[in-house]
Amino acid sequence: MMLTGSSPQHPGLASSGRQPAEYGHLYSLQALRGVAALLVMLYHSGTLYAVHTGQVLWQNAFRAGFAGVDVFFVLSGVVICCAHAEDIGRPQRALRFVVRRTFRLLPVYWLVVAMKVLKDGATVPLTTLLGAVLLVPVAQPYITAAWTLSFELLFYTLFLGCILLPWRRIAAFPLLVLVVLPMLPLEGPADSPALQQAAHFLFNGHWLEFAFGVVAYGLLRRFGPPSPTASSLLVAAGVAAFGTAAVVGTRISQSLIGQIGLVAHDVAELQSNPVLDQAVYCFGLPAAVAILGLIALESHGRLRLPWQAGLTWVGDISYSLYLTHGFVINSLLGIASIREWIVRQPLLLILVWGAALLLASVLHRLVEVPAMRLGGKIGRR
Repeated sequence: MMLTGSSPQHPGLASSGRQPAEYGHLYSLQALRGVAALLVMLYHSGTLYAVHTGQVLWQNAFRAGFAGVDVFFVLSGVVICCAHAEDIGRPQRALRFVVRRTFRLLPVYWLVVAMKVLKDGATVPLTTLLGAVLLVPVAQPYITAAWTLSFELLFYTLFLGCILLPWRRIAAFPLLVLVVLPMLPLEGPADSPALQQAAHFLFNGHWLEFAFGVVAYGLLRRFGPPSPTASSLLVAAGVAAFGTAAVVGTRISQSLIGQIGLVAHDVAELQSNPVLDQAVYCFGLPAAVAILGLIALESHGRLRLPWQAGLTWVGDISYSLYLTHGFVINSLLGIASIREWIVRQPLLLILVWGAALLLASVLHRLVEVPAMRLGGKIGRR
């Protein structure tokens, strides 16, 4: 399976002759998107269960599931390069990039915003609604998952800068911002929460995860895929480091529950759990190493993933799942009878997860796919 067509130097890597289709053409990446979406859904299952019941779900076993977001950011760096590397330094392709990314990111998100507005009734302030629609980065976004989309949007903007620069030798320079921003320890003034939030967003370590993905693609593009043995070792090392961080982080989290309590747990733990505090390196960097190995194995035709068909399907619907799973879990746990059944038998959460997957599948088929096709058609004009 090719990264973006083929090249004489490195078969299976980028060429200037043919643009890649969307994400699904690399099964390894699509399956990993599925894993990341499931991790985030499990994490929110634990936090929302605690909110609705005041109890800890399975000793907070899903705490490390938040690391699915770190995986998403690294994947985004790789995927955008796979899909649009040949557009860099070619301003005439800028409009196509904007159209494709807009139709990929916004239609289903705006639908989710509308769903929540209908659920909340007329109680949503206009400023909150406009901020949600425009993906303005705020401390508590109207759609919880929207904070990550604000990062995606700025990353797309930086990549657009690479496309607009007509000199290909320096066109990738805007992406250096991904490395520079986290190195600037700047904070907003104490008397301005808005500026503090802006500083927190702009000078955030998560930008490095996009950079990890860009570098992984760049290594494959420049040097070609490593040997199957080396690729397998990269996957094993990345998965082992990621898994170790997840186990250690969860154990620390479990020990903190009694110290800081459920209500303050999520916020206070960020300053008390070194694994969470350094998630970019504990999860983002291992994810990049594993992704590099997975793509290389796939280019060698050696990729054999367990449950590949199922994970690829979840990867297909992962964006809709990511946006809607919290809405589904929160709504169902808000029904007293369902909540009581789940408290008596938490395994019934499987039915809640099934409902989330079902809704995501419907939205993917009825909204995401048509929107992407429309964006593709408009972008080719």
